Amino acid sequence: MLNYIWLGMVTVSVAVALMTGTLEPVTAAVLKRAEAAVMDVMLPLAGMITLWMGIMRLVEVSGLIHRIARALGPLLRLVFPDVPVGHPALGSIAMNLGANMLGAGNAATPMGLRAMEQLNELNPHPGVASNAMVMLLALNTSAVTLIPASTIALLQTRGAVHPTDIIAPSILASFLGTLCAVMICRLLQQFPLFRVVPFGAAPGVPRAAATGSVGEAGEVPARSIAGWRRGVLWLAVGGFVGVMLWYVAAPVSLVEVQSKIYQKVQGHLPSGVEWFQGIPAEGVMRLIKFISVAAIPGAIGFFVLYAALAGVRVFEELVEGAKDGMGVVLRVIPYIVAMLVAIGMFTESGALKVVERVLQPVLGLIRFPVEVLPMAIVRPLSGGGARAVLDSIAVEHGVDSLITKIAATINGSTETTLYVAAVYFGAAGVRRMRHGIPTGLLADACAMIFAVIFCRLILG
Repeated sequence: MLNYIWLGMVTVSVAVALMTGTLEPVTAAVLKRAEAAVMDVMLPLAGMITLWMGIMRLVEVSGLIHRIARALGPLLRLVFPDVPVGHPALGSIAMNLGANMLGAGNAATPMGLRAMEQLNELNPHPGVASNAMVMLLALNTSAVTLIPASTIALLQTRGAVHPTDIIAPSILASFLGTLCAVMICRLLQQFPLFRVVPFGAAPGVPRAAATGSVGEAGEVPARSIAGWRRGVLWLAVGGFVGVMLWYVAAPVSLVEVQSKIYQKVQGHLPSGVEWFQGIPAEGVMRLIKFISVAAIPGAIGFFVLYAALAGVRVFEELVEGAKDGMGVVLRVIPYIVAMLVAIGMFTESGALKVVERVLQPVLGLIRFPVEVLPMAIVRPLSGGGARAVLDSIAVEHGVDSLITKIAATINGSTETTLYVAAVYFGAAGVRRMRHGIPTGLLADACAMIFAVIFCRLILG
């Protein structure tokens, strides 16, 4: 399916460019997007993937992944019936979905890539997406979002009076969108069009098991943490939660204490750029700000501490896992280059404007606001493009307008489906994606419709 979408985007872009005389911008877009795919997207993401692959290695060798898989296995098994009980893939899936719920952004991607590789180990047909792999993609393109932190930050930067208004409609839209994704995925996998047609593994594309993964369920026993080590772990977790509650409930005292500590450590007063400066007035905003800045270092600290208390040589194992991350990056780069070049051509040629004009009358019949149509079209294609569209809508219609809040809710409750599909399936060497793309796009459409409905009901 992605093959036909990519082919259609490129051919339509060239045809529109020939008719409208936009060949020069299209040429510039090809060169610029090809460079940006490597320099601006994959290089920063390479560091994140390398780091988190190392962290995931610690989670696996410490046995924590098995504990997570066993704890959430009964729930995840309802969605992934083909995955054996206790398989580490279930733990990786849980961590991936949890990171998405908290709006961790790129930090969720390496966890999803690890889960996709582990699912590929169970795949009897290399190169063809299994039902479980497609379901993982569907859940990532429609993941329940509890805190759309980046979208809220954009609205706050633009001066929104109540930037957190979009939290409730985003949760509802993404939750129902996820239910739709599961049902659509289960339905489409029954269609003869999307049946599994096996072929041999592509030359030069290794199976996920060759990347140095820990292996099948049960190969690495869950290590026990007892005695004083368990006390240290609970003390660290309790301290983190205590600081979070303190930050939300008593921000003034927090600023005073942290300013004094900062001055003693750094030798000078805070300059105003530290995270504890500019405390938001609302408790909800303080909680969102804390989670957005503390989620990643908090997770890293917990996983490293758990592994150390379990007797793992954390540095050596982290480096071993990071080596696998570089292999993933090299496999993903060609997919990202191809996808971003096609998106650039489609945008700069004017083909995107043609699609908008064709869809406007249809969407008007179902009361879908045409003002947010650019967001609905761009969001499945590009995260950066969607943020730019949201910013322009906020400028044009006002940051506190219903139109802007609908666009922000769409941005916060959906995902860049084509980008995610290229990254996830590319990392696993999947060439036949079956019903992955239709499921993701239909789930996005459902979430967008729900976003409009709930924004009108709650905010309108």
